[in-house]
Amino acid sequence: MITAQQREARKLGIGGSDMPIIMGLSTYKTPYQLYLEKTGLVATEDEQTELQYWGHQLEGIIREEFKKRNNVDVETPDTIVHPFHDFLRANIDGYVPEWNAVLEVKCSSSFMANLWGEDGSDVIPMQYLVQVAHYCAVTNADCAYIAVLIGGNDYRQFKYVRDKDLEEHVINCAQTFWECVQNKTPPAPVNEVDLKLMFPKHKEEKVVTINSDVAQQLTTLSKTRFQIKELKDVEEQYRFNIMQFMQDAECLVDDSGKPIISWKANKRGTRTFLMKGANSE
Repeated sequence: MITAQQREARKLGIGGSDMPIIMGLSTYKTPYQLYLEKTGLVATEDEQTELQYWGHQLEGIIREEFKKRNNVDVETPDTIVHPFHDFLRANIDGYVPEWNAVLEVKCSSSFMANLWGEDGSDVIPMQYLVQVAHYCAVTNADCAYIAVLIGGNDYRQFKYVRDKDLEEHVINCAQTFWECVQNKTPPAPVNEVDLKLMFPKHKEEKVVTINSDVAQQLTTLSKTRFQIKELKDVEEQYRFNIMQFMQDAECLVDDSGKPIISWKANKRGTRTFLMKGANSE
């Protein structure tokens, strides 16, 4: 679990959890939003999601399970700094001295189970792969292990064997981003949230004249909105049909028992319809 001191120290460099964001692999934050945090233009978010909270609570338990299954000692070192690039930092969940290996602990939803390979394989979701590649580059460990608890009852562990090309790419991406931070040159926006943060207010009486490129995009946007409306009607009908079939069931599963759809009530008593890989209320 990251301490308040470590959280503040994150502004001094690039950590492993920053790499999926920098490389455009995160669904929670963009490079521009991370840039605002690193430059101190916005406060770092302290509020945790339910998944993050329970991930922190279960981290020690998962680490102990890794120790027991592999009969190894695991240390929990303080922040490690790259010997040549002092902006590269690593707050690792564990270090295995016997193997000179990094240990990364994860807690994953059952709806992400298909993104992980079989236990003991090297099939690791890309956002976590670049994270452990970063850790190995910083620590010069021989390899990294990921211990993950999926859905609260499916323990798997994976091994990352060092990939020099991947690590070089990770370091280059980190260096390019850190130069943006140092030079106060923001990375390009990638979504509407970025644009609203970048341009929070309008300028009175300022107008821009349309050009041919924007005119074409406007025409395509109008057509797309009409198509979306038609598809939305189809989606609502099929979702209704599935809900009617499920009635008061919590989960819809396939022939092997794997969850496909959940329809559970939240704390407010409102049932949420959640498809594997997508969320639709």
